[in-house]
Amino acid sequence: MPAAAAAGTGPADLVVLGGKVLVMDERCRTAEAVAVRDGRIIAVGSARDVKRLTGRRTQVLDAAGGTVLPGINDSHLHLNSLSLNLPPYSYPVDTATIEELVAVVRDAVAATADPAAWIRGQGWNDNRLPRPPRASDLDPVSGDHPVVLTDFSFHATSVNTAAMRLAGITRDTVPPPGGVIEKDADGEPTGVLREGAQNLVRAVVPPFSPEEVAESVRAGTALLHQRGITSITEPGIGLDTLAVYAAEAAAGRLGVRITALLSAGPNAAGLRSTLDAFSPLQGVDERLLRVAGVKVFGDGIPTAARTAWLHDPYLDGTHGSLTVDGATIEEQVAELDEIIAVAIDAGMQVGTHATGDATIDAVVAAYLAATGRGRCRSDLRHYVIHADLAPEATLRTMARHDIGANMNAAIKHLLGSSVESVLGPERTAWQAPYRSALDAGVRVSSASDAPVTMPDWLVGVFGAETREGMYGGVTGPEQAISRLEALTSYTRTPAWQDHADRWKGTLQRGMVADLCVLDGDLLGADARDLPGMTVSATVLGGTVVHGASAAGGTSGAGGASTAAAVAMSSRHGADCLGAGACCCKVSDRITGRPFTA
Repeated sequence: MPAAAAAGTGPADLVVLGGKVLVMDERCRTAEAVAVRDGRIIAVGSARDVKRLTGRRTQVLDAAGGTVLPGINDSHLHLNSLSLNLPPYSYPVDTATIEELVAVVRDAVAATADPAAWIRGQGWNDNRLPRPPRASDLDPVSGDHPVVLTDFSFHATSVNTAAMRLAGITRDTVPPPGGVIEKDADGEPTGVLREGAQNLVRAVVPPFSPEEVAESVRAGTALLHQRGITSITEPGIGLDTLAVYAAEAAAGRLGVRITALLSAGPNAAGLRSTLDAFSPLQGVDERLLRVAGVKVFGDGIPTAARTAWLHDPYLDGTHGSLTVDGATIEEQVAELDEIIAVAIDAGMQVGTHATGDATIDAVVAAYLAATGRGRCRSDLRHYVIHADLAPEATLRTMARHDIGANMNAAIKHLLGSSVESVLGPERTAWQAPYRSALDAGVRVSSASDAPVTMPDWLVGVFGAETREGMYGGVTGPEQAISRLEALTSYTRTPAWQDHADRWKGTLQRGMVADLCVLDGDLLGADARDLPGMTVSATVLGGTVVHGASAAGGTSGAGGASTAAAVAMSSRHGADCLGAGACCCKVSDRITGRPFTA
């Protein structure tokens, strides 16, 4: 592949030599070297030709026989949640016994200087525990501290008496529709709140400050740099969180490209209010931070939670349901249609969490209905998030109308065959139908859904290629895809999803200089060796942000804290999903209230 310089004169600012360059264009071309000037790629080709573009001040990055590819684009990742799940903000309470959980709370109280500060925890699992933790467990060790402990799935919260008192929860409190306030034999609340009833307490929990969220974002960004990730899609954020990102970008501190989707909420009226309050970002490079559309939350997940909406029932006879407002399924479908129509009327791209086949069919129908009446401009690039059980006929419909799919090979790797007792072997094998989607012509992006799984895209590539479960066994080998197809789903296709394929996602001349450098032969390595490969350098806009040449060391700021985050979150993610956790319900880390993200 011959090197050719882009317009402009003078030597390159950066050249990358000594590796195998994967251009990741549609022709799957390879090269030996890359040259960068002013944040853009000016040449890709032979090492001999690229060396001619070096000067006295050119920075030379030696790939040392490794692989160079475009910066990884994790197209569904909750950056604002990564570090705030860890101490000192939140304590891990994914314990095996109530006694161990109480000990965590006791230690947290002892470590807290403010005698009335809230104690937050996350991760308890009543599939693992003999029962949910109750106020009667927490009160003896919490003193005057209100305690709020969210379960592994974000569908339930346990609180102590002090928290219930602040929230005004009594035996006479009526829960919101769909919510549950658990009570004891005497009719008194136990402190266990489920679904919408959680908001009774969340309304009085002090929110994280913008400064705390900003600090978390910086630590999370350092982790992304260590993984070679230069772009993400942040799905389902509130306007306050968007303001934090905008402030970081304006101050020159936002170290990752973010395409954001605003949270639609459970009804059309709420979305209209959000859109009325939203103002397009000013003074921010849209190639660094851009609001593309809205995130709609359609259903749950088809695991032990059994909350995805299915045409045919789970093995226990239930079907799951939609999660939008409505007293009947017909009302919910109508509300889903209206939410999507409101977003499309506003010229917004829509990404909808839909895992069950019934939900996916309803979402695709809603996309087509809203776009079929001349209500919007073309090429909004709507997509289905997760698409676990997308029917084959629906995949063909999606392809005809260029509706994308955003899948999670790492989550499929984590689940393996564990959901056979819930879905049966046939649907378990079909789950995450990569091969069928690509064969139908659907554009498929891959993502980690971090912090559910860590943003280890190499694990995702391994899982997509092998369909092997974390704990052994292979499910649905007929849905496996090639390594290059998997890499495309982390580079070029997410750029399409982000409406950014003209300037990122490949290493072609004129594209932004976002690069990931691996320490080995990515295409030649055995599949089992992929998860163990490391990123030796990450380049964002022509600047080395991770690696020996990066300012501030080899891993940037937050290296120690992000190492702890990896260990803890990986363990927690495995426990959660193995037990059927909802993979996509997180909290807005400024409001502190649960919302569908």
